[in-house]
This record gives sequence, structure tokens and C-alpha cells, in this order.
Amino acid sequence: MTQTVSRPASAILRPYNPKEDATRLAELLTAEGPEPVTVAQLREWQDARSPESQIREVTALEPDGAMAGFGEVNRSPWSPPGHFSMEVVVDQSRRNRGIGGRLVDDLTAFARAHGATQLKVSVRDHVPEAMRFARRRGYEVDRHIFESTLHLASFDDAPFADIVTRAEESGLVFRSLADYADTEAARRKLYALNTACVLDIPGHDGSKRPWDAFKKIFEMSWYRPDGQILAVVPLPGAAGPAAEDRFVALAAIGYFPETNSVYHMHTGVDRDYRGRKLAFATKLVALRRAREWGAAYARTNNDSKNEPILAVNRRLGYVPQPGFFKLVRKLD
Repeated sequence: MTQTVSRPASAILRPYNPKEDATRLAELLTAEGPEPVTVAQLREWQDARSPESQIREVTALEPDGAMAGFGEVNRSPWSPPGHFSMEVVVDQSRRNRGIGGRLVDDLTAFARAHGATQLKVSVRDHVPEAMRFARRRGYEVDRHIFESTLHLASFDDAPFADIVTRAEESGLVFRSLADYADTEAARRKLYALNTACVLDIPGHDGSKRPWDAFKKIFEMSWYRPDGQILAVVPLPGAAGPAAEDRFVALAAIGYFPETNSVYHMHTGVDRDYRGRKLAFATKLVALRRAREWGAAYARTNNDSKNEPILAVNRRLGYVPQPGFFKLVRKLD
């Protein structure tokens, strides 16, 4: 006697509708990541996109009406020609039904139709089934990103105070964007330093985010001008912050009230000022600021080949956490 095994009916793909789907999408992303994702954050991410981006967002609905998955593929206008990024998430209880594969096929077809030559995805490094799923579809590991956390209540910065002191004795001053009244002129100087430093991060593709896209950061809920920590060459003879001050190092942190935590968005040092432990010093000042805010912990992600900043993190006491792999698929 032959037993018939029934399989769930195929999911239906339709365009993502923020009004109907955002709450469920936030749940799916929260279940996958290290930190909670809110509907407000989803809205911010969408608002921050360039209107010139090439993008497709798709929701997968099962016959019972449940939103079982979501997929997105996009290319920002400043990205290298043909380079697209993809994200796919499927409800953990509804996997192995072909939903992820259908989402990937749909998004890949869109990318191809818009001139894609390369697709990039990220998978958590402690989820082997996600890696197998990606490899079966032609993706190969390109980078490994380390995630780490530092609990601020037990963090003792006293042993490192001399690093900040030596920088100050050399003539530098540690300030924040708030000390410059968070003006557009100061923001543009921050942007120039950030952009120059980002280009030197291992694995960066060489693209430069234009000012009109970068300035949307200042509208984000996590943004605080006093969290944009700067090492500054002050204007000679000036009694305080001056428009002519030179920004030479940056440690940017954002505050997330949902978890009472901060995230290190970026640390960078002007090439002319490297080798003076300014990355360490600015990160230390940023951690002091986070503690002043009452944050419970700090998080950061760094490329596995960015040994200088990883060494700084280890010395500060950051504890490694599960991270993620970036995988790439070349399209014919």
C-alpha cells in the first residue's frame, strides 16, 4: 500500500505593503537578529532610501493568509554598476516549504532585468542552514563580520585614561558635533571625514554616499549630536569651538531606547593622523558618553580583516558575539 504525502500549497508572492505588513516584518526580523526591530525603524529605513534606488520588496503569503516571508533586492544609485544587495527572511516555523527559494528566484529575476552583475547577501554565522541555502544558489563567502558587545556597568576606563591625555597634550581636543551647535557646516565636515575613512574599511566597494543621502542620518531617531565624538585640531588662539577647527578622528554612536544600548556606527581617523591611537581615544570618549546617557551596553560590528580596530575592541573588553558572513554571487 502506497502512502500519499501531502505538501503545503505554494505561497503567494505580492508586493510588500508597509501599512499591512510592517508589524509582521518587524517580528520576523527580530526573530532573526541580535536586537529587536520596530515598525518605526522600518519606516526610518524606508524614508532614508534614495528615490533613485532600484528596489523590489515582496511578501510571501501562505494559503491560510499568514505572512510567512519577506524579500528585498535593491541597488543604491551610488553603488558600483550592477551591484545589488538581497535580503530574505522566512518564518522559522514555515521553512522547508520552498518559500525562501521562490522569494530568491523572484528577486534575482528583478535584479537581472535591471542589469545586475553581482548579488550580495548576509547570513548569520551561527545558522548553518542559512549558509547551505545560500551556497546551493551559487553564493560564495566574501567577508566575515565580527559582532561584539561591551557591558558599560562593569567597564573600567581608568587604565586607558593616559591615551586620551597624551592626545590632548599633543594639541588635540575632544569635542562632539553638539559643541559646534550641530550646524550644517559642521555636519558637512563630519561627512567629509566619515566618507574619507569609510573608503579604507576592508571590503568596502569604493562607492561614496552623496551628501544628500548621508544627511538623512541626522533625522534618524538614534542620532544625537553629542554622540558624534570628534578629535579636533583647534583654531590657534580660539577660546572654544571654531568653524575653522579641523576634524581628524571620529567615533559615532547611536542610542536605542528599546534596549537602552548604543551602537558604534563608525570609527575613523584622518590618514595624516593615524598611528597616534586616536581610534582608541575617540572610542573611549564615546563609551564615556554612552555611560553618561545611562546605556547598559555598547555593540559594534567589524570586518574580520580589520585587525587594528579589532585589537582596539579586544583591549577595551568587547566580548565576541555571533556575527554574519557576507556572500556574493556573480551573475552571467
